[in-house]
Amino acid sequence: MKKVATLFIIICFGLVLTGIVRETRRAETLPTFAPSAPAPIHPNNFFDPRYFTPEYSVKKELWDEKICGAVVPHHLLAHQMIADVFSKIQDAPPNLLILVGPNHKNIGSRILVSSLGWQTPFGTVEVDKEAVDYLLATHMVKQDDYAFSTEHSMGNLMPFVKYYLPNTKVVPIICHHDVSKKEAEQLAEHLSPLLKKDAVIVASVDFSHYLASQEAVQMDSQTLKAIREKDWDRIFVMDNDHLDSPSALGILFFAMESIGITDFTVLDNTNSGILLGNDMIETTSYMTILFQK
Repeated sequence: MKKVATLFIIICFGLVLTGIVRETRRAETLPTFAPSAPAPIHPNNFFDPRYFTPEYSVKKELWDEKICGAVVPHHLLAHQMIADVFSKIQDAPPNLLILVGPNHKNIGSRILVSSLGWQTPFGTVEVDKEAVDYLLATHMVKQDDYAFSTEHSMGNLMPFVKYYLPNTKVVPIICHHDVSKKEAEQLAEHLSPLLKKDAVIVASVDFSHYLASQEAVQMDSQTLKAIREKDWDRIFVMDNDHLDSPSALGILFFAMESIGITDFTVLDNTNSGILLGNDMIETTSYMTILFQK
C-alpha cells in the first residue's frame, strides 16, 4: 500500500513539473513589452518664485491689434517686463510661439533647436516637433538638446509661456553670438511661412551689460537709434556693451518685415541699476518691444 501511495505522489509531482516547464517555455516564446518610458524633457531648473508675480502684469492699456512679434528680457530681475508682454500676447494666444535667443556659451553648431519640452510649475511646455522638423530640413539649424539644458535665454521664459499661454507649443532657437546678418535674414525667410500661419515670434534679448546705470542708458539710446534707422550692419557688430544677441534681434525684425510688418512700439526700457535703486553696481539693461498686425 505504501508503495502505491509513493508511486501516486511521484506521478502527480511529475505532472506538475511538466506543466511548469511547458508554461515556462511558452512564456519564453511570447513577446515582451517594456513599460513605456515618458518622453524626456528639460527639467525645471529655472523657475524662481521670487521673480514670478503675475499680479504685476496688469495691462496699462488695451491692445486692439494682435501681437505678432516681441522682444523680452531673459534676466529674471526684469520679470515684470516679461510678464507684461506675455499677458498681452495672451489676448490672442497663438498655437505656435517661436522663441529666438542667444546661445550664451556658444555650445554646438551656430544655430540650434531642441525637440524636448520644458517642465514648469504650471505643467510642461510642449515643443512643436513638426515645426522643428521643418526647420531641420532647411539645413540651417541643427538639433542639440544638451545645449538647451542650461541656457537661461530659453529656460527662464518657459514658466511665463506655460502660465500665460498654456495651450501654445514652442519652437526654441538659440544662436551663437557671431551668427551673421545674412544667416539671420535666411532664417527669417524660413520662419516666414510659420508666421503667416499665425505663429508669434519672440526674441529673448538682454541689452547693455556690466556698465554703470547712466552708461547703460547711453548705450541703449545708441541701440534704439540703430534699430529705428534699420542700421543692421551697425547692430551686427555690437557687443555686450549694447546687447547680447544681435542675431536674435535681427531674426525677429527680418521675420516681421517678411510678413509686411515694419512698425513697432518700445513698451519699456530700463536697467538693473534703476530697478534696484543702485547707481554703483554693474548693470544689465532691458527693453520690451511689440510688433502688431
